[in-house]
Amino acid sequence: MRWTVLLSLLLLPITLPQQARGGQLDEERIRKLETMLEQAQRQMAQLQSVMEAASRELADLKQGPSRQTLSVEAQVAPAATDPASDHRGDFARRILLPDLGGDQREHELSGRPELFIQSRYQALPINGATGEAARPNFLLTRMETRWSGKVSGKVGMGFELQYHPAPGGSSFEIVNDAFVEYYPNESTTIRAGQFVKPFGFDIQQSSSIREAPERGIFAGYFFPGQRDRGVMVIRKLDALGAPLRGVTVYGAALNGNRFFQDNNRQLNYNLRARKVFASLPLAVGISAQLGRQLLPPGVGGSNLEDYYGVDLQFVWRRLGVRGEYVAGNMPSTLIDIEPEFAPAFRPGAHSSAGAIFANVKLTRNNDIYWRYDQLNGDPVSGRNIRALNLGYFRSVGSHSRFGIDYQFKSGVTRNDDHVNTRLQLTWNVLY
Repeated sequence: MRWTVLLSLLLLPITLPQQARGGQLDEERIRKLETMLEQAQRQMAQLQSVMEAASRELADLKQGPSRQTLSVEAQVAPAATDPASDHRGDFARRILLPDLGGDQREHELSGRPELFIQSRYQALPINGATGEAARPNFLLTRMETRWSGKVSGKVGMGFELQYHPAPGGSSFEIVNDAFVEYYPNESTTIRAGQFVKPFGFDIQQSSSIREAPERGIFAGYFFPGQRDRGVMVIRKLDALGAPLRGVTVYGAALNGNRFFQDNNRQLNYNLRARKVFASLPLAVGISAQLGRQLLPPGVGGSNLEDYYGVDLQFVWRRLGVRGEYVAGNMPSTLIDIEPEFAPAFRPGAHSSAGAIFANVKLTRNNDIYWRYDQLNGDPVSGRNIRALNLGYFRSVGSHSRFGIDYQFKSGVTRNDDHVNTRLQLTWNVLY
């Protein structure tokens, strides 16, 4: 392949002058030259991809036995054997790999921040949705800036601000992430501060790459804000042998109490294990949270805040599938700086939820999807809420995406990420 590339590039400057002197640059020869140039460019791109992969693997080998496996990102991306492989690899990473929660050891901290803007138009409120619950017309749903990366060989950090809560009077939500990391070895990360909870897939998927307008219904009720404050240990088990290759485990001790207000003086404990089967490609995870929550004044009974979940992600050619199920104690409060107790909450009551998502990649830049989403035991209404989303989105360049989503929903929700309209037009820019 390398000789083909070099020969093609050497022939181009020789062939062009001869044809010009002979006056024979007709349309057919122009097309042939354009085709030849495109083939050479594709071959150069393939060679570059192979060289980069070999360079990464060589660096891993030099760093010792604990790094003698390719990263999960490299494993789930198909080999660069044809021009379509790069975007197929991007598709597999988007379906299989959460964008939040990973450590920063592979990224150098830069002074230039990452910028994310998400604008939306919403219309056609569902039955029963009024006022703030419907959030109609034009919105700026997310305006965020982020700095993250490694600041030295052993230390990393993440810092993210979001502006959109400020105009709504929720200034306590402006700081999204603020954490430091320590890397005692190549397989272990210790993180402390405010960060995304290690539970399931949906809450760890960034809004900048999520296909549907918002997360599943359960995410905003069980884990409002998706974040908490505390300490977490992340451990990759690749070096322990082939059966554990692709396994990552998480353990965290967190404040609890719905992210912002901690006033029960007890900690919540989160555990998660996830394995990526790169050859399929398939990923499976299990999660648990053990904790305590607040009870309304004058109410006695169980104050447990225990949740259990299982999630699965799978890619087959142009089809991506995700499924997630979560069950546990009904949340007693909604997200707020001061506790706002859910009207339908009763001590000892339970809620459960599940979502299944399917994405079909039509072309390099065009996708369609559907998602079925259900919550049993809404802590606000006490009802079972179901939603079906049908959508299309198109990548516009390498930093932007436009999407159209139509939703069928059986009732109003008041979770952190609620959408109570049928039509959503969303435009993201991430730079």
